[in-house]
Amino acid sequence: MLESRACLTEDPELRRRRLGVLFRPVLVLPAVALSAGWSLVALLILPLAWIAALITGRVPRRAHRLLRAALEYQSRVTAWFDLVSGTYPRFPGRRGHPVRLAANRAQQPRWTILLRIPLALPALVLATVFGTVLAATGVAAWLVALLRGRTTAGLRELGFFCLRYQTETLAYIQLLTPRAPRLEQPSEPEGEADLEAASAVEF
Repeated sequence: MLESRACLTEDPELRRRRLGVLFRPVLVLPAVALSAGWSLVALLILPLAWIAALITGRVPRRAHRLLRAALEYQSRVTAWFDLVSGTYPRFPGRRGHPVRLAANRAQQPRWTILLRIPLALPALVLATVFGTVLAATGVAAWLVALLRGRTTAGLRELGFFCLRYQTETLAYIQLLTPRAPRLEQPSEPEGEADLEAASAVEF
């Protein structure tokens, strides 16, 4: 049986190219613009998905797929900018990126859909705190990577922990999963690990 909780996979690579690290604020701009546009489309679809989920108990398949893809790309952009990942976030839908979001479309209790924002408030507060930690981790990783050409396992793991919790929180708010985020790492759903080939571009 597949896990109904959202699951974000980690990039285990520690090497970071110094030029890519140095010019990250500039190199990330096209990806940020693309993520913003993709997220805007998702934002327009979300109210319709919420209404449909209230009626049927689950998000429509195509809406779920689009919302998941938008959140996955946003996570990849954040992971790359904060040096949690060394792989540049290419166009959504392109395979070969180690950071992947698995969120199985599942039946959800209607009352939790109706009250999703209040139910998600504690997780949202914690995710905001983790966002600050992630930013600080990104700065530390930036300095380390400039000096050594690689980040450390500790910085990468701390950054990924914060990013994963943020992503799970947004997945819960956007009705991608009926499961609220938890602090422990979920098991990766069966069949998701091999969805993408390892043909990534590192920076």
